[in-house]
Amino acid sequence: MLTSSSDNGADDLLGSVADTVTALADMLSTITDVDSTVERICLDAVESIDDAEAAAVTVIRDGKPATICSTDEAVPAVDEAEYETGEGPCLEAIATQSLVVANGPSPADRWPAFTRRAGRSGYRSFLSAPLAIDADYSGALNLYSSQPDAFSTVDAAAMRIYVSVAVTALGAARRAAAAQAQVERLLGAMESRAGIEQAKGIVMVMLNVTDEKAFDLIKWRSQETNTAVRVLCRQLLTDVAANPLLDQGVSAEFARLLMTAHERVGEGGA
Repeated sequence: MLTSSSDNGADDLLGSVADTVTALADMLSTITDVDSTVERICLDAVESIDDAEAAAVTVIRDGKPATICSTDEAVPAVDEAEYETGEGPCLEAIATQSLVVANGPSPADRWPAFTRRAGRSGYRSFLSAPLAIDADYSGALNLYSSQPDAFSTVDAAAMRIYVSVAVTALGAARRAAAAQAQVERLLGAMESRAGIEQAKGIVMVMLNVTDEKAFDLIKWRSQETNTAVRVLCRQLLTDVAANPLLDQGVSAEFARLLMTAHERVGEGGA
């Protein structure tokens, strides 16, 4: 990793950030999972900004902050100290929507309660940047260092560049996740509808009734037994598959299965 203590170091640092930004941009085309994207952002932030020893992402859920990813086991305790005291660099970055740098004595002066609680972790410098993803998802990317004056103005500039792409990556991940969830809901609805149509067709054939009458019978049994239509139909299809209908007494046997399908719901995992 590269240092930022000189002009050459600053150039190298920004070059490292540029490489990481490029990698994140490349990742946008394959993003499908929010959790893995957040983890990647944390790991790459520590790799890109030399003075950072650890990173974490905080998000606001139901109005409350929560740490969803961290690169060091000591970080969650630091974050909890911040959440419980209601003060600290992360919360300030979220509240002001601006980058917060806190080195040396600065944390103790600005957030005494937080500093007292977090002091046992060994972290003495903090760099936090807001993550404004969308109306329902916001938070901050936080960097930590045990050095008293770790984060420079160059680190802050690099963080701004990095976060701008991280926000894009997280936004893409959330949209991809939402799209996947919608697809799964549609597939589930299609599967349920297909099962209902199959069961309705069997009722029509077995009981020699119309399409409308077959569905009325299924709905009637659903209401009478307080069993969802899709569940009742799935059970009926399971029963028919397990009990081949013979020519003799076919209608009577099927009628029995229809009338008692609710009793077997859950027996075989249907």
